[in-house]
Amino acid sequence: MSDSIRIRLFSKIAIYYGICLALVLYAAQAHPEWMKFLPFGGLDVLQSDPAVIDDGRLVDQLLATSRPLSVFDDGMNLISALAGCLIVMIPLRWLYMTDGIRKSWKQDVATSLLVLPLIVTAIVYIVKFSLPLAFALAGIFAGVRYRTSLKSQSDAFFTFACIAVGLSAGTRSLGIALVMAMFFAFTMLAVPQGHGDSDIE
Repeated sequence: MSDSIRIRLFSKIAIYYGICLALVLYAAQAHPEWMKFLPFGGLDVLQSDPAVIDDGRLVDQLLATSRPLSVFDDGMNLISALAGCLIVMIPLRWLYMTDGIRKSWKQDVATSLLVLPLIVTAIVYIVKFSLPLAFALAGIFAGVRYRTSLKSQSDAFFTFACIAVGLSAGTRSLGIALVMAMFFAFTMLAVPQGHGDSDIE
């Protein structure tokens, strides 16, 4: 990739994520009541009771965890998390499909960069309030055989990045995904790309 293309893409991604951060900060300052519907602050909730971990009652609490059903709140949270996934992943898809990052990018992988985070987010929303359901779902996926293998290291990097975005959105910690995506994109642009990708054995 030429330096001019690299600089132009760097600027494009920086402006995109800068606008996203500015909108989030504006919502937090001007309309704090909106934040309960946005996928941010999830880690603060998970870390709100450290005494449970110290007392060794973490498993007991997870098995007994329950929450009241709120169709509107849960629906808005899920919609905002899914939309956040797409917003964060769009620049990474630009990066993947840019000529020079990959000499022959794969359409299947490019599509999965948008679809896979949505699936991961939905799965996390399903299992995060039920430890038995999480184990059951793990058993179901263990029986599924995937026929597609990632033969390129860069494909694997982008796939792991989109899984991280999905996990962050599913736990209402999209801020982590946003920062990670920025550093991932800037690092991929800063590191010189070789003429070919080594295969994963």
